[in-house]
Amino acid sequence: MSCRNTQFTSKTAKNHSAKFLLRQLEKNHIDYTWFGTNAKIKVDSDQEKATFAASIRMQKDSLIWIKIRKMNIEGARVKITPEVIEILDRQNGQYIRRPFSFLKDEYGLEVSFSQLQDLLIGNPILWEPQSLISVIRDQQNVLQTPSSQKKVLKIFMTPGSFLIQSVRGSLDKNTLSIDYSDYEILEQEQIPSKKNVEIDSDETGIIKLDMSFSKMTINEVQKVGFRVPDNYERK
Repeated sequence: MSCRNTQFTSKTAKNHSAKFLLRQLEKNHIDYTWFGTNAKIKVDSDQEKATFAASIRMQKDSLIWIKIRKMNIEGARVKITPEVIEILDRQNGQYIRRPFSFLKDEYGLEVSFSQLQDLLIGNPILWEPQSLISVIRDQQNVLQTPSSQKKVLKIFMTPGSFLIQSVRGSLDKNTLSIDYSDYEILEQEQIPSKKNVEIDSDETGIIKLDMSFSKMTINEVQKVGFRVPDNYERK
């Protein structure tokens, strides 16, 4: 496995067709069977302001597993599949089980399971890619939906490398923005190790997540233990 930071020189954005930029996105798409990383996550919202460490492990199309720690003490363990979200609340001795639709109902995050995995690893979410147009903004190549569409999507790409720098999306009153930086190369895949996410919805208000990944690995089978103790309260 090779792992190093990628360095890119500043280039002036040139006009390219949407078809060309979509091909570059496909070329830079991160392909994996397993993904594992340690993470430092900062949460800033009206409900909570906290910084914690986490271990994140994913099996493509099947599983997202997260262990959350604070002061080296495990606080929670989360298991997400395409159908179900399960949480072991270590602090309160509770097991919580919800349908995957809980993310939309509780947080206004209207994404599929595969899209959630793409968000975590650094692949773009594409809504109706056939309708995207190509423009230049702030010296970056941008794929975006036409202004006449209700769904808004803008993907900002670095000229030359065409790596994603940010994604902006909105539907009705819900908005999602993601900034990617500090790309590293692992097994010829270029993966961003820093992600800043902002969600704004009627359900939650504004939630900001700053995530820094370290010790990233891909295509190595990960341990994903999840056992519910008998004495935990079921909710």
